[in-house]
Amino acid sequence: MKKQILLLSTILLLTSAGCGQAVAGGSPASPTKTETENSTETTLSTEEVTEAATEEDTETVSRRESILGEEPVKGIYVSAWVAGTPDKMEEMIAGVDATELNTIVIDVKDDEGRIVFETDSPLIAETEATRVLVGDMPALVQKLHDHGIYVIGRLVCFRDAYIDQVHPEWVFHNTDGTVYRDEKDFAWIDPQNEEARAYLMEVADACEKAGFDEIQFDYVRYPNRASEEVVGVDGDGRKAAITDFAHYAKGHFATLSIPFSMDVFGIVINAEYDRKIVGQDYAALSYETSCLSPMVYPSHYADGTYKIEYPDLYPYEVVYASMEESKNLLDEAAKEHEAAEDETPQAIVRPWLQGFTADYLSHHINYGAEEIRTQIQATYDAGYTEWLIWDPSEHYPWDAFLPAEAESSEEASSDNATAEAATENTTEKATEGNE
Repeated sequence: MKKQILLLSTILLLTSAGCGQAVAGGSPASPTKTETENSTETTLSTEEVTEAATEEDTETVSRRESILGEEPVKGIYVSAWVAGTPDKMEEMIAGVDATELNTIVIDVKDDEGRIVFETDSPLIAETEATRVLVGDMPALVQKLHDHGIYVIGRLVCFRDAYIDQVHPEWVFHNTDGTVYRDEKDFAWIDPQNEEARAYLMEVADACEKAGFDEIQFDYVRYPNRASEEVVGVDGDGRKAAITDFAHYAKGHFATLSIPFSMDVFGIVINAEYDRKIVGQDYAALSYETSCLSPMVYPSHYADGTYKIEYPDLYPYEVVYASMEESKNLLDEAAKEHEAAEDETPQAIVRPWLQGFTADYLSHHINYGAEEIRTQIQATYDAGYTEWLIWDPSEHYPWDAFLPAEAESSEEASSDNATAEAATENTTEKATEGNE
C-alpha cells in the first residue's frame, strides 16, 4: 500500500485548540505513525513543536524528505504531452496511487529542444523555444504533491532539434561550416559553450520556481558518431568537458533548493572506449551530482556483453551484472577519495530500467510486468534501492508495481550466487564486454 506522508503543518491544523498556534512547514510526520480517524485527538508536545520550528528555521527539511520521508524513489517517465492531457494524467496518478510507485519524471525541455511550459525568463523568451504542452505546470506539480508524489523534471541538455535556428553559434558545425546533425537530424550543443550552459541553468531555475523537487539532466554527452574534427576534442577532452559541465551545474544548484541528477549510458560503467566516445566518466561524475541514473536497458547492450549472447533476452542477468559493476567501480573511486582525504559526497545510483519491448532487435522478448519486476529485483539484489522505469509509449503494466519488499539479505545472497552462475553460463561462444 502506498504510504502518504503528511506534513507537520497539516497535522497541526487538525489538532485541538489546546495545542496553540499552528507552525507553518516543519518536518514530515513519522512514517511509523498511523493517522487516526479522530484527528482532533492528536496532540503534539511543546518539545515536538519547538523541534519542528527549528527545522523550519534552518531549512533542514528538503523537498524530498517532506514528500517521501525515508522512502526510496520508485518512478516512471511521463511525457509532457501526457502530463498536459488531464484524462491521461489522471490515469498516471491513479496508477501511482495504487502501487508502490512514488515518483513521476516529466519532460521540461523535451527531445525537440522545446520548453514545455510558460516561464517568466527573458532569456528563455528570447530563444522562442517555448511550446506549451502543460498549461499550468505549477498547478500540476502541486496536484502531484497532494498525492504524495515526488516530481522530477527531465531536461534534455545537448541534443537539440531547435536551438540552432536562433543560436547557431551554440552548436557543433561540420568542417564546411554547416550545422552538424546526427542520424536523426538533431543538432548538438557544445557542452563547453558558456552561453548555452547559462541557458540550461535558466531552464532549471524555472523548474524550481514551478515547484519541481529535482531536475534530471539527460543527453549530457557528446553525439556518439561525431568526429574529432566536428567536436574539437578527443576522447579524454570529451570526458573532461562533460565532467566540467557537471561541476558547473553543481555550483549553480548550490544556490537552489533542489538537487540535480544525471542520466548516463549503462555501457560507460564497464567500457572506457564508450566513455571516451560520449564523454561520460562514470566514476568522476559520481562526485559532481547528487544522483546518477545509468540506463541499463538490456536492449541497449551489444550481443556478448557480460558473456550474454543476446542481452535483451536476459533482463535479470544484464541489470544485475551492470549494477554489480557500478557498485565495484564506485567503491574503488570512494577508496581513492578517502585516501586523498576528499570528503566530497558520492552520488546515489538510481538506474533507469527497461519498460518497453525492443521489437527492432532480431533477438528480443516482450517486456511486461514480469520482465520489469525481475529488473527491479536485480537492482535490489545488487544492493541498490531506487529505480525508474522508461517506456516512451507510457503503457505501464501497473501490476508490475504492486507493493513488494526487497528480499532479505540471506535470500538476496543466495539469488546473487545464482545470478552470477547464470551470467557466466549463458553462452560459451559470446565475447566479453562492449569493447
